[in-house]
Amino acid sequence: MWGICFDISVLGGTLCQNVVEYEIINDGGTALLINPVRDIEIPVEKIRVLSKPPEFVYGDLAVPVVHPELVGKIDKIIWHFKKETCSYYISVNGRKKKTRYYADDLRKIEMGNFV
Repeated sequence: MWGICFDISVLGGTLCQNVVEYEIINDGGTALLINPVRDIEIPVEKIRVLSKPPEFVYGDLAVPVVHPELVGKIDKIIWHFKKETCSYYISVNGRKKKTRYYADDLRKIEMGNFV
């Protein structure tokens, strides 16, 4: 499942408003995070469920449409509340880019097509 984390106590607040992948465990009141971090449990009420998964997921290779020379890895996914969509951040050669991208701004690179 995918949702938006609203728990400011997790990892010093760094996951707040991030899109997370999780599964429901135990009595249904606890979410076990899978992405972008693993094995952290938070109360399920601290996550707003997304109706559909993001178009890009953590670790996907993507190329900005306006900069096809940059091949980056999806590093962070944030929910944009006004636009009601995901925004993506990439890292290129291990360096995080400051530019916010939306799904239409990126093109996914399949691992078999990456040389």
